[in-house]
Amino acid sequence: MGRWLLLCLWLPLSALDLSIESGKENGDAYSILHLQDSSSFGCEAHKDEFGETRRIDCTFAHPPQRSFPPIHNTFLTVTPSSNKSSYSIIITPALKMKLIPIFFDLTKTSQLYQHEVKTAMHWIVVGYAKRAPMLDEKRSAETSMNFPIKMHSNVYPYVGGLDLKGNPIKIARVQDVTDYMNLKKAYSDKKFDKVLELATYTLNKYPKTIFKNELMLYQIRALHENEESEKLLEVSKRFLRDYSGDPSVAEVLAYTAHAYVKIGQNVDADYFFDRLFDEQLDSPYASLGMLYKAQELEGESPKKAMQFYQKALDTSKDIDIASQAAFKLAQIELSSGNTKDAKPYIDKIAKANPKYFLQVRAEAVAVAKALVDRHESKTAAKITESLYKNSEEKSPDREMLLKDLGIQLAQAGKREEALKRFNEYLENYKYGDYTDEVRRAKDGLFFDKGDTNASEGIKQYDELIERYGNDSVGRKALYKKVQLLLKESRYKEILDLESQLHQLDTAEYPDVNSMISKSAIGLSKEYLKEGKCSEVVTLQKMYKIKLLPEWDGLLFECALKTTQYPEAKRIAQRHLQSKSMAERQVWLSRMVKTQFALGEYKSAIQGGEELATLLNAEKNPPLNDIYRTLFDAMQRSGNAEGMIRHIKNIETVFGNDFKDIERYTQMVVLATARKDEAMTQTYGRKVVALQERTKTYTQSPYIEFTLGQSYQKLGRDRDALEILKSLDSRKLDKEKRARQQYLIGSLSQRLGRKAEARTAFNASIKTDPTSAWGKLAKDALGLL
Repeated sequence: MGRWLLLCLWLPLSALDLSIESGKENGDAYSILHLQDSSSFGCEAHKDEFGETRRIDCTFAHPPQRSFPPIHNTFLTVTPSSNKSSYSIIITPALKMKLIPIFFDLTKTSQLYQHEVKTAMHWIVVGYAKRAPMLDEKRSAETSMNFPIKMHSNVYPYVGGLDLKGNPIKIARVQDVTDYMNLKKAYSDKKFDKVLELATYTLNKYPKTIFKNELMLYQIRALHENEESEKLLEVSKRFLRDYSGDPSVAEVLAYTAHAYVKIGQNVDADYFFDRLFDEQLDSPYASLGMLYKAQELEGESPKKAMQFYQKALDTSKDIDIASQAAFKLAQIELSSGNTKDAKPYIDKIAKANPKYFLQVRAEAVAVAKALVDRHESKTAAKITESLYKNSEEKSPDREMLLKDLGIQLAQAGKREEALKRFNEYLENYKYGDYTDEVRRAKDGLFFDKGDTNASEGIKQYDELIERYGNDSVGRKALYKKVQLLLKESRYKEILDLESQLHQLDTAEYPDVNSMISKSAIGLSKEYLKEGKCSEVVTLQKMYKIKLLPEWDGLLFECALKTTQYPEAKRIAQRHLQSKSMAERQVWLSRMVKTQFALGEYKSAIQGGEELATLLNAEKNPPLNDIYRTLFDAMQRSGNAEGMIRHIKNIETVFGNDFKDIERYTQMVVLATARKDEAMTQTYGRKVVALQERTKTYTQSPYIEFTLGQSYQKLGRDRDALEILKSLDSRKLDKEKRARQQYLIGSLSQRLGRKAEARTAFNASIKTDPTSAWGKLAKDALGLL
């Protein structure tokens, strides 16, 4: 038993001492008030009709020399009161309290005895919430005798070994232990009559057994299970009187209140309900008491009953109590016509404790039927499924439950689950009482309800096809499914069914080919929008699809992407004579691209020049790319003048765009061939600038070597040296690195920078001594 004490207050009032201490026992807090005086004084406890102390008056012959203000803590309020003839202290409780006189001093007297104390020099008042700490009082029989106990002087009382509840352990007697264990096993086996027999026998044979409270508790439990309410009340009253601090008080209070309800004494029941809820609210049995209280109220006040059921549901940690409360709430809501409010309670039970429905089988079946009648078959199915799953294989109503479950699932729209249950029924009960009803319900799953969405409708048709295959129902289901798929633009799914569709009788279903053709066209358009050109080409070859001219643009792009250049030319050709200038420009541009891709450079140049003329008349910036195509065609056909003319158009239209770096490089190649150093340097510098701007060196080291050579021809050795040194940070192969270093050395020598020249020649030799440039560097080094 764990305790702690803390001195909270001490007031020396001359001869009168007053102190308050606080502590805890087994987690329950309490307060102790000590009143001590040098002379005896009287304290009187005033009790209410239930035997609880509600006020204590302590009277003194003389007032203290010093007064004190009222004292108040969690459990006690202490108030002084005085007049001309007397002085008193009044103590009232916040919850409960007990008055105890300290009459014997075991260090000064050798005997003690029970004595009705009126006055004493020391009184104690204990304030507490549930159970008085450190106390286990027992009433003496009215016919008992009061003998004094003799003790030696200065010897403190000895109790000996105690059990966990503070009761003395008597080791000599063990049969009551055996009886107690047998009783517990009988209770576990639900043999309640045997529990009562063993409890009565053990209590009679061992009236002072340390298990007396436990034996009485099991008596109460067994009587509760047997619904022997009057006998239960006889035992529970004794238990509550003799073991008011027992941990099982809450359970006994709940059973006692329930017993009073059973015998119709609701006033007495309410007294014990109040005690349970006021004193033992934290106990799990408080929730059980709320169930019993709700049952008491259900007939006269359903709303109040619902409040207690809801409290039980919200507070109970016992899943069975919570399930019982939820089920009762669902029943009340249903009886009140509040079907939607009843559903969540059923859902909670089905999810957390589905086996509970088996405990209230008849009522659960009735609730399920009521839910079906109110078009809540989905919730009803949860009850029926729980009953079916948890019932025994040979249960007489298992067949009916399986039939009801299938029908409820079908009504709830869960057709796959319903079909599974119907098939299970037909397999297990081939000659059952409900076979015809189940077959009709199963067939009903496959008919179009008319109000379902597309996905649900297709699902129904799939079920029909699966069940009936190639018979008339299955064929019609296939046809209806394709109609719905076409309506939903699900073309790919229709074409996947093509082989099955061709098996349909065209006389009965004349528009099958039309549906396939429409699907192929629709799918082609989808693929065109998505850029799936290979798929478009495949569909066109397979179904000979012809689309309206508005799709020619996307068809042309797909033809180019899949290198179907002749087809691309045919598409473009159809639009070259358009009356719209803008349309003619677009298709002429596309035709030129196709001719260029086919290597028809002369035709591409001819068409490109025509388009350039049209663009001069009517601007269309997106088509300016034609100048690049013209330049490339001129380059492929060796037309230098055309290259020069169109590179200027490119520069004018696009500026210095990295996309044109290869074209500028081609201009450097052309200038080198023509020995046009000005042109070489102009386009060489453009290439170098584009590479530096983008940090992309696709034309190195060719452009640097060529530009350096051009500078050198014009005597611009320093510029040549600078451009060659820019290659220091580039990654070159050994041969090109040797060449770069040799050229740097040569230019440095010409500029009179011998040390720099020597360093470069040595670097060239070191990089690739066997190359021509390494050998030239070695020869040049010998001349320095």
